[in-house]
Amino acid sequence: MKKIPLFLFFYILCGVTMLIVATELFSQRGMSVTVLTKNGEEFNLYKDSYALVIGNGAYPVKNGWNPLPGAIKDVKEVAEVLENQGFNVTLKIDVTKAEFNKAFSEFIHKSGKDKDNRLLFYYAGHGYTTKAATGEDLGYLVMLDTPSPENTVEFDLYSVDMVKFVSDSKKIHAKHVLFMFDSCFSGTVLNLRNRVTPSHITDRIKNPVRQFITAGRADEPVPDRSEFKKAFLNILEGRVEEPTPDGYLTGVELGDYLYRTVPKFSRGQHPQHGKIHDQQLNTGDFVFVLPQNDQSGSEDTGIELNTIATLDITSTPSGATVYVDSIAIGITPIKDYQIDTGIRLEKQVNVGLELSGYKSRVKKMTLKGGQEFPWDVSLEKMATQPLLPKPKSDIQETIVEKDVDVNETEPEEMTKEPVSPKQKPSVPEIIVEEDVSINKRERLPSTDLPQRIVGKDGAEMVLIPAGDFQMGSNHTGDSNEKPVHTVYVDAFYMDIHEVTVGQYYQFTVATGHPAPSYSLSPFSPTDRHPMVYVSWHDAMAYAKWAGKRLPTEAEWEKAARGGYIGQKYPWGNGPPDGTQCNFADKSGANSGRWENWDKSADDGYVYTAPVGSYPPNGYGLYDMAGNVWEWCFDAYDANFYASSPPRNPIAGIIVTNMTDNSITVNESRVLRGGSWTPHPQNVRSAHRWSYGAHSVSFSVGFRCVKPVTP
Repeated sequence: MKKIPLFLFFYILCGVTMLIVATELFSQRGMSVTVLTKNGEEFNLYKDSYALVIGNGAYPVKNGWNPLPGAIKDVKEVAEVLENQGFNVTLKIDVTKAEFNKAFSEFIHKSGKDKDNRLLFYYAGHGYTTKAATGEDLGYLVMLDTPSPENTVEFDLYSVDMVKFVSDSKKIHAKHVLFMFDSCFSGTVLNLRNRVTPSHITDRIKNPVRQFITAGRADEPVPDRSEFKKAFLNILEGRVEEPTPDGYLTGVELGDYLYRTVPKFSRGQHPQHGKIHDQQLNTGDFVFVLPQNDQSGSEDTGIELNTIATLDITSTPSGATVYVDSIAIGITPIKDYQIDTGIRLEKQVNVGLELSGYKSRVKKMTLKGGQEFPWDVSLEKMATQPLLPKPKSDIQETIVEKDVDVNETEPEEMTKEPVSPKQKPSVPEIIVEEDVSINKRERLPSTDLPQRIVGKDGAEMVLIPAGDFQMGSNHTGDSNEKPVHTVYVDAFYMDIHEVTVGQYYQFTVATGHPAPSYSLSPFSPTDRHPMVYVSWHDAMAYAKWAGKRLPTEAEWEKAARGGYIGQKYPWGNGPPDGTQCNFADKSGANSGRWENWDKSADDGYVYTAPVGSYPPNGYGLYDMAGNVWEWCFDAYDANFYASSPPRNPIAGIIVTNMTDNSITVNESRVLRGGSWTPHPQNVRSAHRWSYGAHSVSFSVGFRCVKPVTP
């Protein structure tokens, strides 16, 4: 065996290193694509990738088409992203019919000659639909020199019909070809449909395919600001959660995602998708390789960071009053007292114990999220005090102990209260566990904050500690959940359950408030089910009667997250499987009324579940995901996060239109938490929805909160 020269060894080593780097950076052009199926089968799918991107925007007014300057901006962005995806991109802007034919012909004959290539065609501009003599829809792309459809002959000569795409696609040797049209038209020849269920990729993707995706139907106008393009790039660049979490995006997944997503932001657009009417060209699937973004420091990272520290305080003897930062929290023993350390996951507090006849103890602690902090204290009896008072200048005994987690800073000064000459001194001495000197002392206030209280309506409530948290979602969320921002919320109590049918009935009897005019059965058939068919105004009236109020949107999301950072749901990052909440699962999917339900999971309830049927979150709150949507106090503002105040934000009711400076009252209010219908995505903690304040639904209810300070 011959030895490899040293210089050649390093040359090969460098070459291997470069190959690894090239494989990791799949955005490099001219790179082959390898995929791994769910069953572990690995195979080379594409040898090379090509894209032709065409945008028409500068339509002459004389031809009767509105200009679309946004289309030009859109195709430039698409071209850039596709290049980063590894495509060799040809970009054409503002083309005539002849220019289009030339570019498209060169594209399919040069780039499509190798069967192991993938081809993508993307068009943004006007589209149009006419009827054939047989009654079928015929779709067309409108070029810069395409006249008005009223001139039938000229229109046919200078537009591009979908029959050409179908015919030419059969001339392409590349096995996978995807046509995307950011334009609205219809064409029976395209076999467009939307009820296709995405799944993990299998070896069937190796089969040839010709796929089509359009931004809308024939009767829908083309907007200059394209939500179709935005949704496409969001998923391609990893800013939103992929439909099937396997690292790949297929043409079927993309079509289904656009069909579900675009109408949320552009209500006049309903994307269509499908494959060619040819059994030899419709069994495969186009594949994109999705980037694995570094999403640290934001929601949906897959890392769950607990912000809640717990205190376990015991004393000998027991019965000592425990203070945290001068606020009484109860008497010993105290178990699992929660303190929110906020997004910094660290908080310094002074913990004090006080019992008559014993020296007081104060310990400065550095609490950290997700950790328990036990403190077992043997209280020291006070020495027998003389009947005569000590001079005011006398300093009581101080015992100093060093705490390893304490910063080298002095605590607040403590001043001693004067003692009447006729009474025995009753103020205990303080033992401070820190290496500092104390000159004075001050009595701690007696304010008590129990972990749980019971409201006037009989509902148990739990304390949600004050602190800051990350509100919103940058990656899996909709645009109204962006940007993620830090919000501080004061402490408050929240109902551990949604308001039930039984509780609401007590309210109507006590106040004469009208009961819902709709039958609660079968949606909430018992007193233990959540109340439904209540408007925002109904919920406000109930809260006022109970001495409470509705939660602000920020309070609701902080409570729903349960003291965690970086998780999608109250229980973590794993999607609902039927054990964590009542959501859109197979138990109710068979009715045929809803699409996109998770038919692989069974939560046990067709409609709502009795409150508390699933495990609580980190704060002890039940059903913060699913069951029923919950009203919040705020008016709904899709753009509120961009200018949200950092402390206790509330979206206002008054809305100013910046175009004409008109002022209106926003009747839409915020709904949170999702429900038993209609989509599993809605049960994420960051998901926002709106509903008219006077509207009612079989899937909308509420719960109440009570401020710690009036």
